[in-house]
Amino acid sequence: MFNLASNLESAAARYPEREAIVFEGRRWTYAEIEEQANQVANGLYRAGIREGDHVALVCPNRPEFVTCYFGILKVGAVVVCVSALLKAREIAYQLDHSDAVAMIAYGGEDMTIGDHAREAFGQVEACLKAWFIAPRTGMAGYDELIGAEDGDFESASVSGETTAVILYTSGTTGFPRGAELSHANIIMNVMALARVKPPVEEGGKPLIALPLFHVMAQTCAMQLAIYNAMTIVLVQRFRAPEVIRLMLKEAITGLHGVPTMYRAILDCEEVTQAEKTMLAEQLESFAAGGASLLPELQKECMETYSISMSNGYGATETSPASCFHQTSGAIPLGSVGTAAWGVRLKIVDGAGGEVPAGEVGELLVRGNCVMKGYYKDPQATAEVIRDGWYQTGDLARMDGKGHLFIVGRRKELIIRGGFNVYPAEVEGVLLEHPAISQAAVVGVPDPVYGEEVKAFVTTRAGSSLKAADVVSWARNEMAAHKYPRLVEFRETLPLGPTGKVLKRMLK
Repeated sequence: MFNLASNLESAAARYPEREAIVFEGRRWTYAEIEEQANQVANGLYRAGIREGDHVALVCPNRPEFVTCYFGILKVGAVVVCVSALLKAREIAYQLDHSDAVAMIAYGGEDMTIGDHAREAFGQVEACLKAWFIAPRTGMAGYDELIGAEDGDFESASVSGETTAVILYTSGTTGFPRGAELSHANIIMNVMALARVKPPVEEGGKPLIALPLFHVMAQTCAMQLAIYNAMTIVLVQRFRAPEVIRLMLKEAITGLHGVPTMYRAILDCEEVTQAEKTMLAEQLESFAAGGASLLPELQKECMETYSISMSNGYGATETSPASCFHQTSGAIPLGSVGTAAWGVRLKIVDGAGGEVPAGEVGELLVRGNCVMKGYYKDPQATAEVIRDGWYQTGDLARMDGKGHLFIVGRRKELIIRGGFNVYPAEVEGVLLEHPAISQAAVVGVPDPVYGEEVKAFVTTRAGSSLKAADVVSWARNEMAAHKYPRLVEFRETLPLGPTGKVLKRMLK
């Protein structure tokens, strides 16, 4: 029997006076965070929340996310993590579909999420209670939940296979699906991440700017940092200049981010060279995930800041880390590492047979990281988990030493005149152009070739680049079937909450 909440309890027992969270100039020790999580648990229990109940958490990066997350787990309830970027009808769908009986949401006037959450709560009759952090008029406050509750609470003892968290996928194929991650899924994933060589040192100081309602930030950043009793510096919104200066002020040793964040840090012109030099002197590592990390960007980060930069691969359905860099030895640039502890990977062709090393096929994942399934959707679960293997839908190849390389999404594969074109490969080449800052490649219908390659690009400040220039340049860099004949310039590309380009909005 086990409870994921023991991760926080253990850190607080070992280092009660160590700073656990720094947020907007305020500081909380591990003892204080543990006490507040216990108060949340006591408040929920007093309100009738019991083991197995579902409680929605709609909150941006704030200390209360952490205390509420663990407080819900302590009761033995399930945390339904709802994106703080959603609108009312989207929140209402997840409250209703997840069978949430209560909700804790952020209500502060600096964000609209409180209004949307309150409206959604009013639409779902089965969701009986709601409390708001930083409440506005008419909102039941978070303080009413914790009140003068006792700072002690004995966490419910549950099976490792019990659902701990429900996280909704992006819903690219219809309505979002709720991935059920068990207590064992998450803690085993954290333990796998902690087994890297050299080991993650206790007492480090990472900055978390990724949204905690996303699985990558939740497991690979928050849970891992707490497992190692680190001091977490939380950022609610990522802005490169502010983040760089905060990293300097707080002597940050590591950062978890997506490639777009690292690109913004490298390109930031609002900080001085002296500040960048100081940052390089204190940083130890960058960790990337959530989207494809191009070898050129990885190399530039490592050379600019004289640090190691790990890369990884995963999905909400795999808790998320199924593959990552695990040693300090030489790792091929562009690789997302090797299979995590307790995880098996294989690459198969269209008939399900394993392909030889170096050949491209669909990546399948099996092991302790794979979700229990999609909540209330056995058909969708059966479609993606077959004989214990999670069908990722991603195209990949693996070298003879087990290093994995992601090629692209199977559904994003472009077939031009019978030739396979992998968008990620074309994007990587386009980003080598000195005037291009971002690129996204999609296939569009073509009467002659079936599909044509189209590139959406953003350019660096001061660029006078034209579409014909891009086509001409790409023609010299890629095979005839690969280079984009169609180029469209955008001021920005549509990004999801983790910085991944939303290609469905470009088609």
